[in-house]
Amino acid sequence: MPFRIFDHVLQLALYTNTLMVCFVPHAIRTVIVTTVACALLLQVGYFGSVLLLTRLLCLQRRIWKS
Repeated sequence: MPFRIFDHVLQLALYTNTLMVCFVPHAIRTVIVTTVACALLLQVGYFGSVLLLTRLLCLQRRIWKS
């Protein structure tokens, strides 16, 4: 998934959480947990994409050296 689409989906989730606070009383714990989960998901996705990119670059270098 391209980063721009992933970023928009994450922003949509965070804005939805913010609206939950406005419309559902006493939902602050749910909003905090969901916001932290979205932030962690972003970090895991970013870390995974960096690892994949590094792996692909290493494989390309091996092919070029052969």
